[in-house]
Amino acid sequence: MGFGACLAMPPALRAMPRRAPAKIVFLNPGEAAERDTGPHWQLVSRFMTATAKRLGMQLEVLYAERDHLLMQRLAESVAARAEAPDYVVIVNEKMAAGQMLQTLSRSPARVVLIHNDLTDAQRAEIGNERGAIPNWIGTITADAEHGSFRLMDYLCRVNGNQPARVIGITGDPATPVSEERAAGVQAALARSPADRTCQLVYGDWSFSDARDKTRVLLSRYPDANIIWAANDSMTLGAFSAVRERHASVVVGGLGALPDAVSSVLRGELAAIVAGDQFIGACAMVMIYDYHHGADFALAGGPRQRLDYLKVLHGDSAARYYEVAFDRRNAPDFSVFSRLHRRHPGAYDFNLGPLLNPASRSA
Repeated sequence: MGFGACLAMPPALRAMPRRAPAKIVFLNPGEAAERDTGPHWQLVSRFMTATAKRLGMQLEVLYAERDHLLMQRLAESVAARAEAPDYVVIVNEKMAAGQMLQTLSRSPARVVLIHNDLTDAQRAEIGNERGAIPNWIGTITADAEHGSFRLMDYLCRVNGNQPARVIGITGDPATPVSEERAAGVQAALARSPADRTCQLVYGDWSFSDARDKTRVLLSRYPDANIIWAANDSMTLGAFSAVRERHASVVVGGLGALPDAVSSVLRGELAAIVAGDQFIGACAMVMIYDYHHGADFALAGGPRQRLDYLKVLHGDSAARYYEVAFDRRNAPDFSVFSRLHRRHPGAYDFNLGPLLNPASRSA
């Protein structure tokens, strides 16, 4: 790189201060072993761990087993450590992040919130990033609303010219991302006065609950022709009920766990939205850059909403399955580091290059 190019580079990217590798604790709200809700949170940890390793960082994962009280106890134990980690990553599962942020404010560790943002009410109470809780340095979420908008847009096209009659199953109402996914679906349907939602119900993120609810809803709305669900387990549960009734219904959802992507490949599910399991890997990249002097807040602010969720169907589903699940090594998210690429612009976690056949390696 020439002298002129160096002068043109923003100060945050001109040098990489020599620092000890970052030590990170992830308070994972999910289960350490797969159960009825599927392996989503295990995959989040897997991709986070792979990205941290590639970037030379140390990641410790503590599972809360979907227990918000245990999540709080884990936060308290981390805050009380004599040797604090450099960073703690948390999730606003079951609205628990507000209290965890208060607890972790006693720690010198910097805190990053991922996947579920705070609600407006929570922010009104505790403030925003780098405010009243100064060690809360950032929030990193996927744009769930745009992801579900793209899903419903695709499902309506698969449905053909007939008006959409939609059954929706989203997650529990205490999870902000549930509302965002439902809002994206509604925005897609609002474009046509002929399309409408028959009913939207809340679920517990599990296969069995969604299957049982779908059985009831199909009886209640025999003209329904599209069903969507807010995660893989519920989507597969809904499809199980559709298959039982031999109903002619287009089914799709969000999540892209192995079983759901395989179902798309078999022509059962119409589509699945991929990318949610990568939010932790994106956070690892941003923490790495921050740790080495390139503050992600200078490239989009401390509250990052990443619009990278992708609808999988056909060939894209096959490529995704190979890249995310078949390969021994997880996808390399270190390529998105602004420090590695010496790129001064906003982050662009575009899944396209990862799914490009030309970029595939043996």
